[in-house]
Amino acid sequence: MPLFFSYRLSLAFLLSVLASQPLQSEPLRNATSTQQIFSGASTDPYTLAVRATVWGYPLVRAAQLRQKATQPEHPFAPRPTTLATAPINRIGQARDLAGPDTRIGVAPNNDTLYSLAFVDTQAGPFQLDTPDFGTRYYIFQFGEADSETRQSYGQSSHGGRLPPIFIAGPDYRGEIPKGAKVVRSAQRYLMVAGRVLVDGSQDLPNVHRIQDAIRLRKWLGEGRLVEAPITSQRPLAGDINGAPNGLKLLANLGTVLEDWRVSKEDADFIASLRRIGLTTENGFRYAHLPTVERAVIERGVADGLAIIREKTRHLGTLSGGWTTSYAGSRFGGDFLLRAAVAMDQIYVLDKDEALYPVAHLDAQGQQLDGRNTYTLCFRKQDLPPVDGFWSITLYYEKGFLAANPIGRYSIGDRTPGIVYGPDGSLRLLIQNDDPGEEGRTNWLPAPREPFMLMMRLYRPEARAAEARWHPPAVRPVNPKVPPDSAGCRSP
Repeated sequence: MPLFFSYRLSLAFLLSVLASQPLQSEPLRNATSTQQIFSGASTDPYTLAVRATVWGYPLVRAAQLRQKATQPEHPFAPRPTTLATAPINRIGQARDLAGPDTRIGVAPNNDTLYSLAFVDTQAGPFQLDTPDFGTRYYIFQFGEADSETRQSYGQSSHGGRLPPIFIAGPDYRGEIPKGAKVVRSAQRYLMVAGRVLVDGSQDLPNVHRIQDAIRLRKWLGEGRLVEAPITSQRPLAGDINGAPNGLKLLANLGTVLEDWRVSKEDADFIASLRRIGLTTENGFRYAHLPTVERAVIERGVADGLAIIREKTRHLGTLSGGWTTSYAGSRFGGDFLLRAAVAMDQIYVLDKDEALYPVAHLDAQGQQLDGRNTYTLCFRKQDLPPVDGFWSITLYYEKGFLAANPIGRYSIGDRTPGIVYGPDGSLRLLIQNDDPGEEGRTNWLPAPREPFMLMMRLYRPEARAAEARWHPPAVRPVNPKVPPDSAGCRSP
């Protein structure tokens, strides 16, 4: 196992260090599954660092999202109207659809307005009350602190009207209001994310009225509801204490673990992390680690992140350059899948509520890049099968929306003026250059750099949810083929 030093070591000490580092850790660099990474007990620092990174990355991303939403870096600065931010235990409302300035989380949707809260269940319980949504699409998601979602309620489950939602922590044993839907968090913190469909900018005032009637309050019993207190949160240690860059993730994970309720399934694994300085009692104590061992742990973190990054390109079934995960928001024990989803599209909805095919590659297996020109053609029978609606959003590779001259960040079945062919097919243009007035209605602007596409199928039909339908490939434009003869034919 190669090691890197900032000073010279004696040969005897070097040999003793090498002897203490089991060689079985090396294959983890190329691991592609949770089973490969977590198989068998280990005390090897490199292996434990890889495991801690893969297991802990979603917990850290969720905590960073919570703190960024509830404790902005500049608390008195104006907040963009595209962000649904508010103090802890309060609900914030986005007043405009997501745009390039939406920098909380990754891959924000451009179809709905968000209502967002993070609750500290130690300050609860809470009650969420919502108005009548009529026939409008909406969904309220309850995201756990490990980035998994086990409960969500909306139009598909309750029609236009939700009952009161009662939110409690894992230790709550008190009264529950009659008729309420109960959401019980597995950990101290829980995300509440509402999404309400917006049909164009002219529809915003209607959605604002709905948002104004959404209330999140502390429940005192016997029908008494009050505004919840704003509670303090532990600062993430890796963001404030000057930890080396290669150890910041573990320092942040240490902070999360100090608030973590350890399940019996995770108890042995979390106990094993003590070997590399991670505990629920004291967070991450790295200062006492020998310099050589610290370097090994840093390499394990780097390799763990690389493994997650590679997994984001293989999140499920690959077809025509699109990867679709059918696991939805419930990952079970698949920690690598959970981490990759957190890196690429944290807090997705359950697969019965939404599917998220993602394309990084074109039909030829090449990275999508705005310096090229592409078409995406749906034959009539191949249009996304949904009971709700569908859209395609373009992000540059960091997962944020790219500014463009027409302010269009997504395109779909609700795009005003979108043009279908005489045979019912739909041909979309994905490129940087403005295609002119005739092609602009079907144009999704791309930056002159690598990008990715995310399709959203809200309330997908069974053939989509059961992987019997896949999106067509994104095809590079061949300048030798006239557009009208490069239509939506079978490949």
